[in-house]
Amino acid sequence: MLPCYACFYDKEQSDFSSINPYPRINSVFSWKNPTKLPPDKDEENPTHIGLLEKYNIPYIIDIHAHFFPELIMKLIWRWFDKVNWQISYRESEHKRVQSLLHNKVYRYTTLNYAHKSDMADRLNTYIYENYKNWKGSIPFGTFYPEPGVLEYTQKAVERFKFRGFKLHCEVSKLNLNTTELSETFYYLQEEQIPIIIHTGTAPLPGEFTGITYFRPFIEKFPKLNVIIAHMGAFEIDKYTELLTLFPNVKLDTTMVFVDFQATGSDISEHIKKLELHSDRIFFGSDFPNIPYIIGHPIMEILSLPISAEAKRKILYKNALELFNFTD
Repeated sequence: MLPCYACFYDKEQSDFSSINPYPRINSVFSWKNPTKLPPDKDEENPTHIGLLEKYNIPYIIDIHAHFFPELIMKLIWRWFDKVNWQISYRESEHKRVQSLLHNKVYRYTTLNYAHKSDMADRLNTYIYENYKNWKGSIPFGTFYPEPGVLEYTQKAVERFKFRGFKLHCEVSKLNLNTTELSETFYYLQEEQIPIIIHTGTAPLPGEFTGITYFRPFIEKFPKLNVIIAHMGAFEIDKYTELLTLFPNVKLDTTMVFVDFQATGSDISEHIKKLELHSDRIFFGSDFPNIPYIIGHPIMEILSLPISAEAKRKILYKNALELFNFTD
């Protein structure tokens, strides 16, 4: 969700395979019910499968799943270990994909992000060379303010056929209003390519996070197809207000309606937003970097007091339409 993985690379400790020895309850982030944590190992027969059938949801589309080169992913896990944030899917890339399919998450994005120059294009190449090995993956790339950013972003769209991009304002220390990215944003706005942006202040604020930076950005690019990660937590109300002003702004539910309170402790007041804006909200998980099974956020959405149609839209239909999938 947030680590600057390069900051935690230790050449003298190159064994990244060890499991965090601390129990989940010791995380610096609190749990809704510390005496009853959600499972952290996949069920043989996931509980949510029956509810998907009940609500006529053929499968889940996860708008917020992460894929990095293996070394970088292990460095990210090293950061999470330092804050006792357990990784439930600390396993090989192949097994992670199998876990998604086992939970009927048949389509999912390949999000990553760069924290320095000369990194984004290489991450994009990694996704391009590997995504076809990940059954159901929706190829997403990233970009960074640097020379050549427009050219390699165009390459990702026109040659690699990427379906979207991810930016992380906290990790990348990225000011969306930098003029170095203006041409790239104008290009993506014209092409109507989705961008998932972690712009909110949860779980920790960054130098350029928050509505103060995002509002002038979206006013400059009012037709940009933006999905605000984590519903903009901790400023969910302020980001939700933008939905009535900018027709292409959307939200994802990543880590909001779960028992792990990294995005806030009182989310009950936001449930009504899922119904009111059900056409503009997408299910996201943050897989694999979550301290519970992926079935937990799915079950939470399915159990909320919102209409069956809202559940279908959030978990499946909205993403189906966004990417023009026909199945």
